[in-house]
Amino acid sequence: MEELTIKVNNFINEQLLDFNNIKTNKLEGANLKEKILNRLFSRKWSRKAQFEDAKKYTKEKVDTILNNNLNFLFCFCFGGYKHFWSPTYPEPDWAEIFTIKYLIEYVLPIAETQDQKVNIEFESEEVALTYMNNTPQDGMDRYNDVFKTLINYINNRITYPVDLSVALARDFYDKDELLKKMYDYLPKVQERFKRLPKAEKEKRLKRAETNIMWDGKENLTNISDDEKKKIIYNSRTLNEAFLDIDYELRGAEYFEKENLIPLLGSFGLGAGGESWLHLASNKSSLVDFWAGMGILEVRGDKIIEKTISKKQYEQIKSDLIKIQLDNDLSKISDNYSWIYVYKGKLPF
Repeated sequence: MEELTIKVNNFINEQLLDFNNIKTNKLEGANLKEKILNRLFSRKWSRKAQFEDAKKYTKEKVDTILNNNLNFLFCFCFGGYKHFWSPTYPEPDWAEIFTIKYLIEYVLPIAETQDQKVNIEFESEEVALTYMNNTPQDGMDRYNDVFKTLINYINNRITYPVDLSVALARDFYDKDELLKKMYDYLPKVQERFKRLPKAEKEKRLKRAETNIMWDGKENLTNISDDEKKKIIYNSRTLNEAFLDIDYELRGAEYFEKENLIPLLGSFGLGAGGESWLHLASNKSSLVDFWAGMGILEVRGDKIIEKTISKKQYEQIKSDLIKIQLDNDLSKISDNYSWIYVYKGKLPF
């Protein structure tokens, strides 16, 4: 155990937490625009092909940026919380670190072609989640406070031409106005949902169910099956209403900025994400960092970063080894004073 502890601590302190050790290949293509698009569309970073609408939208944004000598602003849209299933709830864990370094590596060759810094902004969208998923607001507040501290810590240590920041959706408008518009708009969303094919409805509802905290803001654990179905339905349709109204309220001001290129995690592969680029969460995982937990897979001398889902955690939790760590991030969150390790090849 002592040998494993030393190996893991060395990996984290000497490799993972060195934010200036990124080695990346040069851009490839006939001209600068082609080189940048090849990088952005490469399946190495997304694992799956980008939607044609997303490619068209991004091409237009890259044209505008290059033609007007603007700096690139990559906006990574995310939940703004840690999923309640995770043992690290409600604060960020190593999954966030994996993704942050992954994104820096993704844009670094583009940054090195510019005379100004490239910005990566993490855009948190937790503003209405407590109404959709019964998630306690104080847990999400804690997550965002710690996440901002984490981003500031890393940003102050980067020597690359990359700048990190955080934007909270809640800071762009009055929350009461958002909620009123959401509920006024809800009947239209419900009518739209009704017209979906049965299989698509079931897929969306199943996804919504995984995000509901039944013992959260209110205790819903003892309600009937019919009541649960209603809450799941409301969760899904409210989420779709939020996305539409959120864009109505701040789309022009924020998302449609000339130099902003939106990025999504794996949820971008689902309905509504066809127009923006999607990315994996790190080199070996698709699970979004806020919905998963970061662990290390140790195969002999090789250490692999993994972000795992609840289902994957349940499959391997009895085989996980909790390793105590010593690093500066433990001052930001106790979640960085330890990490789960799986020895051998993961079964998924």
